[in-house]
Amino acid sequence: MLEDPFDQISVGAEAELVHVVTADDVAAFARLTGDCNPLHIDDAYAASTTYNRRVVHGMLTASFLSTIIGTKLPGTGSLWYEQNLRFVNVVRIGEAIRVWVKVLDKSPAARLVALQTVVFGNGNRRVLEGEAKVKVLRPEIQKPVENGKGAVIIAGASRGIGAAIARELAKEGFPVVVNYCRSDRDAGAVVEQISAAEGRAVPFQGDVRDGQRVQEMGRFALEHFGDLAGVVHCASPPIDPVAFNDLTSDAIQQHFDVQVIGAFNLSRAVVPHLLARRGGSIVTIASIFADNVPPAKLAPYCLAKAALVSLTKSLAVELGPAGIRANCVSPGMTQTSLLDNVPAKAQMVARMQTPLRRLAQPEDVAHAVAFLFSDKASHVTGEVIRVCGGAAMI
Repeated sequence: MLEDPFDQISVGAEAELVHVVTADDVAAFARLTGDCNPLHIDDAYAASTTYNRRVVHGMLTASFLSTIIGTKLPGTGSLWYEQNLRFVNVVRIGEAIRVWVKVLDKSPAARLVALQTVVFGNGNRRVLEGEAKVKVLRPEIQKPVENGKGAVIIAGASRGIGAAIARELAKEGFPVVVNYCRSDRDAGAVVEQISAAEGRAVPFQGDVRDGQRVQEMGRFALEHFGDLAGVVHCASPPIDPVAFNDLTSDAIQQHFDVQVIGAFNLSRAVVPHLLARRGGSIVTIASIFADNVPPAKLAPYCLAKAALVSLTKSLAVELGPAGIRANCVSPGMTQTSLLDNVPAKAQMVARMQTPLRRLAQPEDVAHAVAFLFSDKASHVTGEVIRVCGGAAMI
């Protein structure tokens, strides 16, 4: 991870440098600026004045403030944009000056640092003093490493959309960890399908609500494949329609625990490695119900999906400077076992209200996820890609 220099600055921090100003320094400054005042460059003239000897250009002395700001405090990435100066004494050629700065204040929102600035001459006498304001630029972000073929952890991959994503990413050359909560048989079948197609996959049982178990899964993936390209979160509890008057907070909590806390746990498990490799992808499976007209009696599911979208966007903002992308894929009604409790008539109405006149297949969603893990999506983050046949257009 690239360290942000602004975070390393603390109020009260100090820095200094010492420089002996030579005749060559003065001559070079005069050539560069055109300031050929004989007080600075002519010994005979200077001897005829009350100063007796040549005086160093005041701005040459002040220029060393730029040196200390740009190289020591704040240092690399500093843009010196405001300064007030009081020239207290003159500096003579051959005099050693000590340039000193101290952090008075810092503003994280504007990335500004306020500095006390002082230049001392021989005998520790002040020759220049003032205050500066410096903007600290964010570190230059190198192009993230390509996702390459590091492993992808897919939560909820034993069937439906998760299984389709596992098969698709494996087909694209990514080793996959097929995470499941209960069904050994279903997860094993997905792994066998991937292996039969010459892909690489391993199963891992773990409830995404269990942060410690998810951490173990991250270590497991690294031990098996040596690298992680990211994670896909599509685990979800059953979707049971419940009228509001019959709704309990436990039902809402269950969806939040699996979908939102689960995404949090998965991200915590993989982000340290993604930071170290300077790139990777986090993809969450949301729903068009999070930003479209929600169906009746599905409040827990819709609430959790809306929160999941917000969490994903927050990850995109915070992790983007380190080259980590976070995006949502939001399906509409998709032909999976989750529709078992949806009446056939309701499914037919949904098809007829969809411009493409069909429900999504799990493979449709998987293709969108594969795109987000490809180099073609290297500048896509914080997005919600809707795979719904046009049922929602925003």
